Amino acid sequence: MKTHLWAVAVVVSSVLSASAQTLVWSDEFDTLNLSVWQPMIGDGSNYGNPGWGNNESQYYTGRPENVRVENGELVIEARQESFGGKQYTSARLRTLNQVDIRYGRIEARMKIPVTTGIWPAFWMLPTNSPYGGWPMSGEIDIMESINLGERVHGTLHFGNPWPQNASAGNSKLSPTSWGDDYHVYRVDWYPDHFEWSVDGVLFGVIYDNQWFTPASGAAGAPFDQTFHMLLNVAVGGNWPGYPNGSSQFPQQMRVDYVRVYDLGDSGDAQAPFGGQPHALPGVIQTEDFDTGGQGVAYSDTDATNNGGAYRTGEGVDIEAAAGGGFNVGWLRSGEWIEYTLDSQATGPRTYTVNARVASPNTSGAFRLDFTNSGGTVQSMPIVVPNTGGWQNWTSVTQSVTLEPGEQVMRFVYFGGEPQAFNIDHLTFTAVPECPGDIADAFGTLGSDGEIAFGDFLAMLGLLGSCPGMVPGCLGDIADDFGSPVPDGQVSFGDFLALLGLIGPCP
Repeated sequence: MKTHLWAVAVVVSSVLSASAQTLVWSDEFDTLNLSVWQPMIGDGSNYGNPGWGNNESQYYTGRPENVRVENGELVIEARQESFGGKQYTSARLRTLNQVDIRYGRIEARMKIPVTTGIWPAFWMLPTNSPYGGWPMSGEIDIMESINLGERVHGTLHFGNPWPQNASAGNSKLSPTSWGDDYHVYRVDWYPDHFEWSVDGVLFGVIYDNQWFTPASGAAGAPFDQTFHMLLNVAVGGNWPGYPNGSSQFPQQMRVDYVRVYDLGDSGDAQAPFGGQPHALPGVIQTEDFDTGGQGVAYSDTDATNNGGAYRTGEGVDIEAAAGGGFNVGWLRSGEWIEYTLDSQATGPRTYTVNARVASPNTSGAFRLDFTNSGGTVQSMPIVVPNTGGWQNWTSVTQSVTLEPGEQVMRFVYFGGEPQAFNIDHLTFTAVPECPGDIADAFGTLGSDGEIAFGDFLAMLGLLGSCPGMVPGCLGDIADDFGSPVPDGQVSFGDFLALLGLIGPCP
């Protein structure tokens, strides 16, 4: 039975809630359905593509030695053996005219093979190629890895015929090797952009202003047509190179499942970058602003990313920062950027906001606006000093009190020209609810988590420490003041409350 998957509506936003994702097709590999997963046979010559266009070394078969279901998993096995004039065999499967997809979430949970000269891939090709041959009608690489699996890659191929073809993509580094375990490799395909992730962690975004086809000026072309899926393990080729004496065979790609979701229709909705709000307290990397685009998640004075880094399809200027990572650059009059936050306190909470900034100019400034269902809270203006250069960093600080729960923070430029500046990150630190609650920094804990007053004075060098109930120790005043702590001392916060300097510390 043929299964054709079409997005039920145009999707523009970048991230949707889980409730908006509907499973529309899956293969859990209880059996191997070769009418859906059609084996492609040979060295590519039968398809007009000798060596599969990459000078690969394998002969693809449909034999059970190379493709089978085993313990509820699809197994594609690359073997070192003479067959069909090649020294290796493997399998390449496709869903052409059986499972054809336009837009949606496509993912697979799999364990990839790793050895010198190996090239596993989970990818997509156009069903009908209406814009012409490769790459004019496009190619979507959901996951590729080569050799020892240090990186996985997500890539689009498009543009003019070879050798003037073009591509755009991102990769994610593994601390060891992606072949060490099973991982979920995913692409979210929207009409105007793609998002790649591994195990739910976003690692790449490409927008429609980064791709093209010479055959059409239509929005989104060539990625506005139906595509089908492919799974294969190649051996050798122009990219990975070829097996050597260290290579080990056989090698297996083991696929637990392949699933396809409809992402629904969210219109032009704004959403947190990566799908989850920034948790407070915590650090916000300023390049991780919300998705939604110009006029929705940010306002930038020009349409391009002048820094050319990270989210290259966005209009916000992002550059590589000295010391690693990225920073938002050259903020100026009329610009703002928004971030979805989640204050994880149980009630109103005051945060110290520490901003890492740099500027060769004097008296640039910004403020932070926080909006939730109850209204908007604005911070006081925060002045950015002249630090002596665009990458000479310093910190500036302000405080703000926020209601609990989710809210949108707007970073607003608040200076005139030419006081432009860079910003790297914002660190939100919760201010202790009671001034006595400083046990993480000082001394012995009391029953309410506060520091004993005597121990605080001892820390300042004003008296010796108070062990237990030592007569004559200034901390031993629980009989006269406040709530006692386990060693009979009054807590510092209760002592200040006694003096009328603060309210009682619960």
